Amino acid sequence: MPNEETMTIHETAPDGTETTIEITSTKTDDAVDGDDKALVEEAYEAIFDDNIDDDDGTDDDVNDDGPPATNADDGGDDGLQASDGTDVNDEEDDIDDDDPASQLTPTDEEIGTDSAQFTIGEDMFPDANAPSAVDTSGDDAEGTGSAVATDDDTASAVGTTDSGDAEAADQQAHADAAKDAQDAADEFVAQGDYAAAAEARETAENESYAAGDDSMLGASDSGDLENAAYQQQNADYYRDQQAQDIAAGDYEAAKEDAQNVGAATGDADYLAGGADHTGQADKDVANLDWAVWDEKNADSAAQNADYYAAQGDFDHAETAAQQADDYQSTADGYADHADPTSAGYDYDASSAVDSGGSYDAGYDATAVDSGFDAGADASAAVSYDPGTDDV
Repeated sequence: MPNEETMTIHETAPDGTETTIEITSTKTDDAVDGDDKALVEEAYEAIFDDNIDDDDGTDDDVNDDGPPATNADDGGDDGLQASDGTDVNDEEDDIDDDDPASQLTPTDEEIGTDSAQFTIGEDMFPDANAPSAVDTSGDDAEGTGSAVATDDDTASAVGTTDSGDAEAADQQAHADAAKDAQDAADEFVAQGDYAAAAEARETAENESYAAGDDSMLGASDSGDLENAAYQQQNADYYRDQQAQDIAAGDYEAAKEDAQNVGAATGDADYLAGGADHTGQADKDVANLDWAVWDEKNADSAAQNADYYAAQGDFDHAETAAQQADDYQSTADGYADHADPTSAGYDYDASSAVDSGGSYDAGYDATAVDSGFDAGADASAAVSYDPGTDDV
């Protein structure tokens, strides 16, 4: 609870008119306790000047044992009175230089009202013991220790503002760089160059982290794109193996290779969030499926030819042998359409991807190399329908 003290001052004018002034001082709970001056003393110092002279040039007196008293014009029976009504003798030893309460009372000009109330630690009269909000360590020329902001304070404030502006500009620069890198990653993904997209996306992630903003980043992160690029490498491996198995005449193995190409390519597209590039693998699987079918028919026809020949039925044996050749030729034709190294490759343009790109600041997303391009259109498919097995 606040502590409250009241000080009453009586003043008698030369014409006998008496004036009573009551000052109530309240000290808040957060004001410093202990050895602080009395509330009335702090109040008195806060409002009134010290050592005020009367009209006759003499110093006023107060009673050491009570609140400040007023003085009469001539220091006689119209003289100083304390709050209890007793006269205060004009004796020099009644004045205590170390006691603000024994100092002189205010003049009429200093007192504008008959009473005043204030709170120490709040409003107009802050607690002298409370920490100051400004630097008062440097005294002025008269040693009064005036509390004013220095040039260093101003410079510090300006420096803080400049530093904040520089930091904001730096963050914006990182955000812009992150957006540029993400845009590059998106374009690389659209081209199917997932390795380059991973490189650009990693740059975007680093820049966005520095900017403290990841709102510009896409769904697939650099890890996803790196895995997508790895799956593209797997697809390339199986496609090379597919060509080797076709060259060896193992169309069944080549068909499995094409299926693996499609699976790896699909995984890559999914991880990167790219377009579907599995169309080529699907065509290869279809062509090789026909190749396997016709090759089986060729094997069956060859077996029939051997049987007829063993029976001495050379006419049927010759017919069966011719059928076997026809089936094998058709199978080879389908396999040729599925051979990435062949001029007759049944090329699917929607599955073409770029590779070999890279990203750095000021990037230009330009196609570098195509993953595969037969460069020639496939010839018309063999019209023979392997659905009929002539034996």
